[in-house]
Formats: sequence, C-alpha cells, structure tokens
Amino acid sequence: MKKTMAIFGVILFATFILTSCGGNSPKPKFPESNLSYIDAEKEVGGQSTLSDDKKEDIFNSKYNNHWFTWEGEVVLAESAQASINIDGIGTQDLRVDFADKKAGYNLKKGDHIKVHFVMTSVGGSFLPFGGEEAVIIP
Repeated sequence: MKKTMAIFGVILFATFILTSCGGNSPKPKFPESNLSYIDAEKEVGGQSTLSDDKKEDIFNSKYNNHWFTWEGEVVLAESAQASINIDGIGTQDLRVDFADKKAGYNLKKGDHIKVHFVMTSVGGSFLPFGGEEAVIIP
C-alpha cells in the first residue's frame, strides 16, 4: 500500500510540474471579433481622432487578445511571419507571427492570403497592427 501511495504521489508531483511549466497545457481562449481592418484603423489606428488614452482603452477592450480574420496581399514573407497590405494603399497594414513557425515558407510577395490571428499590438499611420498565433485560411 505504501509503495502504491508513493508511486501515486510521484505521478501527482510530475503532473503538477508539467502543468505549471506549460507542458501540454492548452493555449488560452480569446474572444472572436468580426471587426475589419477599416474598423480598427478608424477607431484606434491612424485615422482615429480620439485622444491617445481613449484609443488605448478601446484597443485593450475590443482588439487586444481577440481573434480576427483579415485578408490582403503579402508584402514581406518569412517562414515564421508575414506582413500584409489589407487596404491596397501604401505598404504593410498587418504583421503576424505564425503559430506554425514554418507556415510562411512557401509564401511569395504578392500572394493574396487570409489569416486568422490574435491581435497583440495597435497600428497607426506608420506601424502595422500586430498579431500572433496566425494561421493561413485556405
């Protein structure tokens, strides 16, 4: 009985260590958003006329750590990330890091892609919006 309890204790301890170190724990779930790039640009991006503090509050409540699906033309491509021109004006509007660090390997400049991603940083007149955990949607 003591041997069984000792083995059980070791298993519990190992499970605790793996879970607290991020072992195979699932990724956090984030809310989905159907807001477009144009919505974001007008509300918290370069076209917004709101105060910086209000833009930051809106970004944190409606955009940051929310899933989005946007599409556009690839302007910079690497295996682990891509920059995309969403509105066809200027250059990059969105820069994403892929969940699979090799997802962008076969991308070419000029490709039209749709990505599902978690928003992590606000864009503006000069910097693109940023995202992580991006997946290319066929």
